[in-house]
Amino acid sequence: MAISRFQSRFKTRPDLMDSITPNNVVQMNASVPAGEWKPASWLPVVWQNDRSKDYFVISSGKVVSFDASGRIVPSGLIRLAEVTAHDAAFITYTSEDEAARVVGVDGEFVSAGDSLTVEEFCAAVIARGFMPGETAPNNDALCTAFIRRFISAPVGVAAYDVYVWAGDDPANLHFTNYQKQHLIQFFSDVQMRVAHVCDTAATVVTLGGGGDNPAVADIVDADTLSRFSGLPNKDDIVALDLGLGKLASITSRTPLAFGVGDFVGRLRKDPALLGKAGDYFLDADAGLLLFYKSGGGGAPVDINNRALANTDTISAFDYSAGASSNERMMHLVGDGRPGDFVTFDAHSNFKVRTLNNDIAAGAAEADIEATLALLHREEEYTVGRIYELQKEPRGLLERVKTGWSGAEFDTSSKMPGSATEGFSDLITLSENKIADEIAIINVKMK
Repeated sequence: MAISRFQSRFKTRPDLMDSITPNNVVQMNASVPAGEWKPASWLPVVWQNDRSKDYFVISSGKVVSFDASGRIVPSGLIRLAEVTAHDAAFITYTSEDEAARVVGVDGEFVSAGDSLTVEEFCAAVIARGFMPGETAPNNDALCTAFIRRFISAPVGVAAYDVYVWAGDDPANLHFTNYQKQHLIQFFSDVQMRVAHVCDTAATVVTLGGGGDNPAVADIVDADTLSRFSGLPNKDDIVALDLGLGKLASITSRTPLAFGVGDFVGRLRKDPALLGKAGDYFLDADAGLLLFYKSGGGGAPVDINNRALANTDTISAFDYSAGASSNERMMHLVGDGRPGDFVTFDAHSNFKVRTLNNDIAAGAAEADIEATLALLHREEEYTVGRIYELQKEPRGLLERVKTGWSGAEFDTSSKMPGSATEGFSDLITLSENKIADEIAIINVKMK
């Protein structure tokens, strides 16, 4: 028997390599409009590089627009204005913005703690001369409409990470002789790979709890479902619909769990392996939980010969209420399917468009006009379509031996492969809740 006598720990050095945002471009040839594009100087810092200590205001792949002065800004500011009261904070600057020497809308360097409400931001834009002939708005609706005029519909996605604006010319740099990036570029036609965000917290389903909660009586034999007609053991499998729609696969980040003292079973990686009491499998795409039950019919029993009961609870992650956080990686939010249109959210991430195109029979003329106006605007804000949803690991990557798999190494140090259980950087480096799904999105701006 081999005995490991190694009890030391590695000393990690996270400052040896630059922090990166994973490459999210699929195709080699992409549309890059010709022009001298520059980011707005008033954009607050989003993240800082660990090694170089440089600051960035827009991350690679984020949906971008023009402001009225012709500068590039994140499109998510439009969505943020839509959900922010006119007298609530819209742009807030921190010590990072002060250290990076960010220039505010008024043309002056900002200080930590500086904040602008939506109304104040609009007034500052007018005072700067960016929107001539406009009147300063003073309520929610007028402020939202003003932001929609000041910031255009999306024009593309950022081709790479965008630094804080260094200054308009060499004689007026914010830091003497320090300008790593001047002009920037964006894609208007490109295919991308982005991680699919699921719900932040698991949903607890109580069997027999009433409403949308399933009951043991809802369990059906798998041989009655055409989805499982090819399984050799279909006569000994029962299925329970958790009522949550599409579920996130079971990973270390998104586990499925039964309540304490409830069903005690063995998770199987394939439904064909269900062969003993207590065996279960999650069919995530169909939202079904499969159990082994000899001969089918009725509630399955666990490894302790206890039957699944109406008082049992099951915790699982799904995609119905996924939301992105304000951090540097690009994501897809929402329960999407191939072919779905995508728009963007307040963090300039892709978001599944769930707009209802139907107009109720006999609707009032004002309601019809409002619905048509909403449809028109959301069509302008549509940035692409979902082409495919891929599951990871792919290509047996989990079996490729890779370095830095120790517990003392953080995710930024682990090389995709055995160190990450086969998951790519798009999933492991994200600060959002990601299971195992990557969306292939075709971005095409009108």
